[in-house]
Amino acid sequence: MRNFFIYIFILFTFLFSQEEIGSGLIEDNLINYLQNNYTTSNTSSYTNARNILYGIIDNNNGYVSCIYTNYSGYLSSGGSSGNNIGELYNQGINCEHLWPQSLGASSGNAKSDMHHLRPCKDNVNSTRSNKPFGEINDYITDTWFWLEYSSTSIPTNNIDEYSESTSNIFEPREDVKGDIARAMFYFYTIYNNVANENFFNEQKEVLYEWHLNDPVNDAEISRTWSIASYQNNIPNPFIIDETLIYRAYFYEEQINEENIGDVTQDGLVNIVDIVLIVNYVINTQTLTDNQIAIADIDQNGTINIIDIVALISIIIGEE
Repeated sequence: MRNFFIYIFILFTFLFSQEEIGSGLIEDNLINYLQNNYTTSNTSSYTNARNILYGIIDNNNGYVSCIYTNYSGYLSSGGSSGNNIGELYNQGINCEHLWPQSLGASSGNAKSDMHHLRPCKDNVNSTRSNKPFGEINDYITDTWFWLEYSSTSIPTNNIDEYSESTSNIFEPREDVKGDIARAMFYFYTIYNNVANENFFNEQKEVLYEWHLNDPVNDAEISRTWSIASYQNNIPNPFIIDETLIYRAYFYEEQINEENIGDVTQDGLVNIVDIVLIVNYVINTQTLTDNQIAIADIDQNGTINIIDIVALISIIIGEE
């Protein structure tokens, strides 16, 4: 019994390590909640947004780096001159709309919302254009980008630091994939009235995988709150609560199997099943292959906190 309560404590430590947004809400109800509570009514002009981005948000001691290649430009004033756009333009850096302008971000708040804007090397920005994000087999990559370099040959070193492009897909470097995914889900949710639905749907699955494989870190949290200070104090909620993508966009299709979550295989889904999954996550419990399949609520091949939160949502929904 003592161990049981220890594990329950660990479980709730996991659950409340991040703020839970829209508690108990899923799918359309959650999406509506996010739109009603996380839509900014105040963004800067596009010019001011870029100056803020380069001079403050993405400024590291005067250096501003490309989201895709890590190529950096340097602002001689450190970012305080008001000519940040022109100075970086002369060094080959401009502004990337992670959600392309031609597919919904061409005007108004959607164009200048800094939650989906990033500094970018100009030629890489042009190459990405309005291509969807996705995974590219190394052997069919047309161009590799890193720092100021581009190549048509597979890199022999530091391959994870390269972004890749084909004629119809763009794959960013590994350590920013989760950041990009959360910005994309943000834009589609908040600007759903202008966002191209087909564009979202064709990359939705891979973006979710990137979100899971590249979790939020302190730098990403700090960045979204810095942006929020210029946009009605509204952060990107998908950074603040990592369960939102599952609950908003993947919940329905993951709970169809009759025995999903019934790790004990006793015909009931309850707290005992949650405890078993927590034990497995913290490496104090082994599960059979069949139990692992049942515990993998979002069916992505990995058992983690997302599965625990999803199972709790299932249990609460059944009460």
